[in-house]
Amino acid sequence: LLTTVTTAAAFFATTICPINALYCFAAFCGLLIVFDYIMNIFIVFPALCLYDKWLLEGRRNCCITFRKKYITREDESGDLEINSEDADESEEKKSLIHRILGGFYYYLHKFRWFSMATIIAVFVVCSIVTNQFGLPDTSDVALVPDDQHFKQNERWVNNLLSSSLQARAGSEAFILWGITPADTGNWKDPYSFTTLKLDQSFNPKSMAAQSFLVDFCDRWFDTDFALRPSSDYQCPINVFDEWLQQQSQSDLPDEGYTQHCGAATSVPVAEGNFDACIIAWSQSIGERSILQENGVVRIIVTSTNFAAPWFSSMEVLGKEWRDSEKWLETDRLHAPEGVNRMYHTSSNFWRYDTNERLLQTAYGAGAIALSFAAVILLVSSRSFTLTLFSVLSIGYVLIATIACLVGLGWSLGFLEAVCLAILIGISCDFVIHFSHAYAMHPGQQARDVRTKFALIHMGPSVLAAAATTMAGAIIMLFTEILFFGKFAVVLFMTIVHSTIGSFFVFLTITDCIGPSDPTKGVDYIVNKIRQWFAAKCSKSVSLREQDKT
Repeated sequence: LLTTVTTAAAFFATTICPINALYCFAAFCGLLIVFDYIMNIFIVFPALCLYDKWLLEGRRNCCITFRKKYITREDESGDLEINSEDADESEEKKSLIHRILGGFYYYLHKFRWFSMATIIAVFVVCSIVTNQFGLPDTSDVALVPDDQHFKQNERWVNNLLSSSLQARAGSEAFILWGITPADTGNWKDPYSFTTLKLDQSFNPKSMAAQSFLVDFCDRWFDTDFALRPSSDYQCPINVFDEWLQQQSQSDLPDEGYTQHCGAATSVPVAEGNFDACIIAWSQSIGERSILQENGVVRIIVTSTNFAAPWFSSMEVLGKEWRDSEKWLETDRLHAPEGVNRMYHTSSNFWRYDTNERLLQTAYGAGAIALSFAAVILLVSSRSFTLTLFSVLSIGYVLIATIACLVGLGWSLGFLEAVCLAILIGISCDFVIHFSHAYAMHPGQQARDVRTKFALIHMGPSVLAAAATTMAGAIIMLFTEILFFGKFAVVLFMTIVHSTIGSFFVFLTITDCIGPSDPTKGVDYIVNKIRQWFAAKCSKSVSLREQDKT
């Protein structure tokens, strides 16, 4: 139950991710673990009870055909007992792993202080290596291996001259007036899209607003981060301004100009003529960056490029986003009413925001899972000391796993971050077993007795769980989708270091400085709280009795 709760909590914590695919993956795995536990309670355990009953009664059926028939007899109370010779033989077979673990504990206890020094040194080395686990050099997310034909095609396209020139030109972006940045779609449904949410305060008709819009592009393209989409590109409002100048000097002006522009020679245009005039211009040349509704300009779109190519690193994209957003925030403060709510958007920033959200999910889910694991450890062991030892062991698992990933040449991309967040819940499973067994040994026992008790009683289960989980991880290593392959690598490393962290780190710490009465502190606090509540209740009862008398 304890490990089910912590592992399921790690997956459910990842559902804070706004990315639908990972949300579904985390929710599915969390529910899978919960229902697996329920099926064990309602199917596996009753089946084992039936199996034991048939075995004791000496029955032979399809479930026990290949088992040795046990000879049973009834004791004086009428209960069935297994033949003593068979029981001794069975006990001897069962004790093989116990003898192995007993020998392991002998050497662990003998060299416990040397092991403690080694663990401290490993902590220091892994911490130093973990600091090298940085962000990737590119924001591009690889979903398939390099030898996959889709990846080969992408690599071939990126080597083309046109791709190099396109990357040098920067990434496409837009500055919008008249639209409120909002996502009205259901992010859990990939077929649900957002709708445009108009900015009802947008009003470009005033003289000040028109002058601001005409001057905006020159100021924008003078910055270090903004590029023109082409060498001769001009913003729509500036093209409109030139059109007015040409039409005012033409002997045969366009019909739209004569009917709607009121003989304007340039921007700004009279407020009463602005909408009709600019709409007439946009329709005459097929300009799509001016959108109108019922003869009123509702949206103006300006195209731009950013200097950073689409495959730039998260650090470069983040700097470009912060610089451009800071510039726009300053410009909004000086913009006239009606045109002071513009914003910019780019596919680069979508990718940057997605990666940022995933990294935030990883950190948030990791914090939730680790906090939840600490609470479960405290509740199960009823010991502050064992909780501290367990958290240290889990910390070893995390930094040792990350150090191994650094050795494999990995960086902290969002796929790696999500994998690590999920596997925090898995990293504490084995330690919980040993911590619980250490605390549950009855009576006040020496630390070496408790440590050996925990090892002998929980060691076989932990080793079996480690073997089966690593087998599942090895199978996932051969998948084509990189996320599952990386998940398998992180899972394998986590299980390996969880085994080391529980058998060596946790047991070494408890064997050296473990408490002989681990639940004493928590029990003392609980008893004090009970006494306080009992005193309050008795006082309340006595007051009510006095009131009655």
